[in-house]
Amino acid sequence: MTPRKDPGALAEDASLVGFLGRFAAEPDLELEWIDLLSQLEYVGFRKIVKSVAFESVSLEVLRHVSEEASHAFLLKAVVEQGGLRARSWREGRFAEAGWRYFQGLDQAVSALPASEGLRYPGVSWAIERRVLLVYPAYLRISRNEELKKALRRILAQEERHGEQFAAFAFPEGYLSEVARIEEALWPRFVAEAERLADSIQRA
Repeated sequence: MTPRKDPGALAEDASLVGFLGRFAAEPDLELEWIDLLSQLEYVGFRKIVKSVAFESVSLEVLRHVSEEASHAFLLKAVVEQGGLRARSWREGRFAEAGWRYFQGLDQAVSALPASEGLRYPGVSWAIERRVLLVYPAYLRISRNEELKKALRRILAQEERHGEQFAAFAFPEGYLSEVARIEEALWPRFVAEAERLADSIQRA
């Protein structure tokens, strides 16, 4: 029996470094970006709660829920320490772009014929794969020391999440479809975020 061939890790490239470096270079813009990351961590938390039936909640699911909530908290705390206090995510300059990215991923993965019973692990696998590219790169690039402390704590848990979902018994070929969906959505999100960053800098 040949081993299942799943998509490998995403590779860092110059475009990602340039994209993240733009936020790291400007403290006010960076706070908006960190606020978006906090929002997306919260959306991930909500996805778990909504996707896993009451009778299927395990200790591992509860651990994942608590850690995703803590990631949103840690990042939001950095935002508030930076001066954006008591602000709703809806007021974030990148909020709508973030919602579109995550909802587009969730809806497209959920629509796959093989996704029955796999919506939680399938979407989680795609998000963890992206996070394990973006967060280490941003940790290296950012000059915000409070953010770097938060990202180190978050990454220790995200790496375990990545291993957890990589080991899940997905059907043959399923993750290739999930990866194709996410890899098509990400450039659209980046392009929209860059347009929004342009508008913020012009204001």
